[in-house]
Amino acid sequence: MEMEPELRCLKALLSPSTGIVDSHSFMLSLLGDAENLGTTISYNTAVIGGHVGYEGLELHICESKELQNHPGGSHASPQLVLLPKLLIDSAGLSAIPLAKRLYGLDQAFVPNPHYARGCYFTLSQTKSPFSHLIYPLPEDGGIGVHVTIDLNGLVRFGPDVEWLDGGEDPVSCFLNRFDYSVNPTRCSVFYPVVRKYFPNLKDGSLEPGYSGIRPKLSGPGQPPSDFVIQVLFWGRISMVFLGWLTCLE
Repeated sequence: MEMEPELRCLKALLSPSTGIVDSHSFMLSLLGDAENLGTTISYNTAVIGGHVGYEGLELHICESKELQNHPGGSHASPQLVLLPKLLIDSAGLSAIPLAKRLYGLDQAFVPNPHYARGCYFTLSQTKSPFSHLIYPLPEDGGIGVHVTIDLNGLVRFGPDVEWLDGGEDPVSCFLNRFDYSVNPTRCSVFYPVVRKYFPNLKDGSLEPGYSGIRPKLSGPGQPPSDFVIQVLFWGRISMVFLGWLTCLE
């Protein structure tokens, strides 16, 4: 209570190493390291499918804008065919739909997709009531609506959990056509949840922030699944599926 007088709780665990980073600068740093090591990055490019066989792997590539002319995605013709020795499927929201479009891949290795949208609301007051990140007990599908303090000192609460349908549509995934809007009326759900540990939250002090989509291994009401890494071998090729790495959040 001396450390966080605005916090209401019975007990808490202190994690001194928990914090935030400038994610944009961090990604730019990783990009620079990759390019310095000879990595070639192809932007606005989509892997629309492929073929897995004992002799090798084919990846079918086209420009992302070509998918816009094919609502179902199945009629898009590859503009380039790659023959990789190693494939790492780290396509995020598109990882599972992409794996399902690799002909010859045993679908027993492909998890069922679950997608959850999480919204954040920003505290309008400029002075932060907290000096630490605050995490409540986990909830179904997430780690709870917690307190995040950004690099400018602004406080955000989130994310909540809203399960989505239609995550297997390849075009929606490949072109990232998910709905990221934040409904202002959704704050009515946030107030009672946040007040469980921050009772002094005033009415009208929450403003819509942003949202994100999380790919998950477990769905509504299912026990939470942690990370999974699969390394598959076919003849002279190997595949590492990382795209559906997901944990409680």
